[in-house]
Amino acid sequence: MRATHLGAFLLGLGVAVGILAGLGLLLGLEPARLPAALLNVAAYKLTFLAAFGLLAAGAVVRRYAGRERTRAAFRARANESLQQTARHASGELLAAPPERSDPPVRAAEPARRS
Repeated sequence: MRATHLGAFLLGLGVAVGILAGLGLLLGLEPARLPAALLNVAAYKLTFLAAFGLLAAGAVVRRYAGRERTRAAFRARANESLQQTARHASGELLAAPPERSDPPVRAAEPARRS
C-alpha cells in the first residue's frame, strides 16, 4: 500500500471515528457505564498511542537537529574556504596549509519507493 493511500485511509477512518463519537455524544451514550475491562483496554490503547506519539516526535527532533549540525559544519567550512581565498587574493602567503576538519560522511542509502 502506498503512503498516499494509507494517508487517505487514515484520514477517512479519523472522520468516521469522529462522526461516531459525535453521534454517541448526541444520543447520550455514557462510556462510564461500560464494563471495567473494556475501559482498561481503552486506557492502555491511549497510553500506547501517547507513547508512539512521543517516539515519533523524538525521532523528528533528532533528525532536524542532525541536519542543523551538518549545515553548521558546511557553513563553517565554506567560511574557512572564503577566508583562504581572500588571503590568497590579497597576496598574503600561507606558511602551511590549514588543517581541515570535514564532517562525518554517512553512507548513501538506496532509493526507496513507496
